[in-house]
Amino acid sequence: MEKTYKIKIWGIVQGVGFRPFVYRLAKSLNLRGWILNSTGSVHILIEGEEEKIKKFLDDLVKEAPPLSKIEKIEKEEINLSENIIDFSIIESKEDTGFNFISPDIAICEDCFKEMRDPKDRRFNYPFINCTNCGPRYTIIEDLPYDRDKTTMKIFQMCERCEEEYHDPESRRFHAQPISCYDCGPTIWIDGEEASNIFEKIGKYLEEGKILAIKGLGGFHLACDATNERTVIKLREKKKRPSKPFALMMKDMDMIKKYCYVNEEEEKILLSKERPIVLLKIKDPRDISEYVAPNNKYLGIMLPYTPYHYLIFDYFPKNLIMTSGNISDEPIIKDNDHAKERLKNIADVFIFHNRNIAHRVDDSVVFVENKELNVIRRARGYAPYPIKIPIKIKPTLALGGELKNTFSLGKENYVFMSPHVGDLKDKDTLQVYEEIIQEFIRLFRIEPEILVHDLHPQYLSTDFAEKFKKYMEVKAIQHHKAHFFSLLLDRGITDNIICFSFDGTGYGEDGNIWGGEVFIGNLEEVKRVAHFKYFPVAGGDYAIENPRLIALSYITKYLPSEIEKIFPHIDPFEKEITKKLIEKDENIFYTSSCGRIFDLVSALLGIREKIDYEGQAAIELEMEAMESDEEDFYPFKMIKEKETFKIDIYPTIEKIILEKEKYEKKDIAKKFHNTITQIILQISEILREEYKINKIGLSGGVFQNRLLLRTTIPLLRNKGFEVFTHKNVPTNDGGISLGQIILGKE
Repeated sequence: MEKTYKIKIWGIVQGVGFRPFVYRLAKSLNLRGWILNSTGSVHILIEGEEEKIKKFLDDLVKEAPPLSKIEKIEKEEINLSENIIDFSIIESKEDTGFNFISPDIAICEDCFKEMRDPKDRRFNYPFINCTNCGPRYTIIEDLPYDRDKTTMKIFQMCERCEEEYHDPESRRFHAQPISCYDCGPTIWIDGEEASNIFEKIGKYLEEGKILAIKGLGGFHLACDATNERTVIKLREKKKRPSKPFALMMKDMDMIKKYCYVNEEEEKILLSKERPIVLLKIKDPRDISEYVAPNNKYLGIMLPYTPYHYLIFDYFPKNLIMTSGNISDEPIIKDNDHAKERLKNIADVFIFHNRNIAHRVDDSVVFVENKELNVIRRARGYAPYPIKIPIKIKPTLALGGELKNTFSLGKENYVFMSPHVGDLKDKDTLQVYEEIIQEFIRLFRIEPEILVHDLHPQYLSTDFAEKFKKYMEVKAIQHHKAHFFSLLLDRGITDNIICFSFDGTGYGEDGNIWGGEVFIGNLEEVKRVAHFKYFPVAGGDYAIENPRLIALSYITKYLPSEIEKIFPHIDPFEKEITKKLIEKDENIFYTSSCGRIFDLVSALLGIREKIDYEGQAAIELEMEAMESDEEDFYPFKMIKEKETFKIDIYPTIEKIILEKEKYEKKDIAKKFHNTITQIILQISEILREEYKINKIGLSGGVFQNRLLLRTTIPLLRNKGFEVFTHKNVPTNDGGISLGQIILGKE
């Protein structure tokens, strides 16, 4: 018996070879009808024998293209008056609803083999791609996804590409970025003509030049990672004194010479997302110590575009591949802008003429306890939506100040922006506003609610204030946003104890929070514990100078120890700090766990002044990793009303006593063990009191691998179910997801 159905499928079903797949599937079953791209979905009309349609629907889900992700299918039986004699792909049409867009994908194995085949017409073609790989988000200007709505529209297909595009048997059947030497984008060295571009690039790298290379989602600054003089020069010019640089290595064999790589890490390195993976150094060999100073890990990625591989053909050594920007600004995407902004950094510019519609930086991840942890969510992952267990009204959440992302949500889906940068200047704010407008237009979600951080001085707060006349504007406390971010990320709907530990967040009482413990669920949250407030003199200047955090603490609580601990600090600075603490002027009170890590790092003389966020804590962690110490320091927990206050005074007092007797690495490890014990003891107390067995860990402090390595197994051994972030960063790059909670229906 014959039937006819209209089918509508939502999800990542555009730009991933879905229409060609459906076409081939329908033809193989002798079914008739059509498929078209619409707004955020594909529409299918299918007609034929009922049993074959059932198989068609089963195979549609089971055998869908590897890059696709079906979120929802609607099916409706209809009576059709017209006579359909074949199955076809028909012209796209606009529709209501919001869009889903595929992230950019690394070159696939099939394209790689073609690129390496001297007999293939795309031999060594720098922009080779197919329906299973290549640019997506970075070239899409609008949806439905067709070539004329991408930045490829300026390249008219040649006859041979046109044939492949319309051939159902071709891997490039309806591949929108299809191109070749005759009709596609070109790559060149600015101001030069060269018969072999990549040979010349290799020569420049060998000579120690810094190259600005236009990539998939923006520019990279590239240089020889083994050339110390060049690495130092890049640091000076990029204004990045010591924050680690990312590396690109040509293959897994090379990576394994330098770093330890476990099975999970190798799988991620080779994945279609191809993020930067933080790997433990095995043997630094010839890599300059200035690539990642005072760090036991290297951030490494494999090539993910065809032209990366072509560069390694002529330069087989390791490459620094860092974001093409001035530190902490958004990545630069346009040729002219790159020449203007990077002219004082780069010696040579490598351009191509495929325009980048949307900038996107490289993603950064690490594996700990066999679990993926995202530090920066960008290329390969964004703008893939996060499905959440609640429904929300159309909502725009603006994120925080550092590592900013924003989120745009509707119904059960949240579209988180790629990493933007630190919202600290007007230029970054301008890019931020542009990306927000792009998201609203692309995803067709017109926000009705705007959510921002509680901090009154954030640029995002100023941005939100402008919209109060036009929509509902709400504020949410920073660490509560971390709490909700974890719950939405992991789909947790019942009660949980959550540790929200980071550096800075404006508290509901006007103090600076950062060492908070909450209990609650998606309906309500309650602060049940926090580190005892301590004063810090000097405002934001102190955050960049951990010695002032330590000096402030010692001045307040252990004044007799000042000269012994800080003989090297300027007497004037000591006197000023003393007066500010005594008069309670120009100081802030904080419960920040991140600031406690800074305090201990400075006390031990590991890092007294930082030049990138988290540096003091990172170097303290690196020191602690050298030790097998299992002991921990004393601390106090005082209950006031319904809230526990964690007092680290006994910890600091003991550290000062041991400072002259024991090695730094052992003290650093004992301090880490102490934070683990604090988490464990509070968890056990709160489990007893509230009958909650789920533990969540959120906030930038939980990027600390040593802390995760010691805390999670200990909690699990005590019978707790432990949750960390899976899809979004635990740092401030993830809070916009949590802020979206205020749009709940």
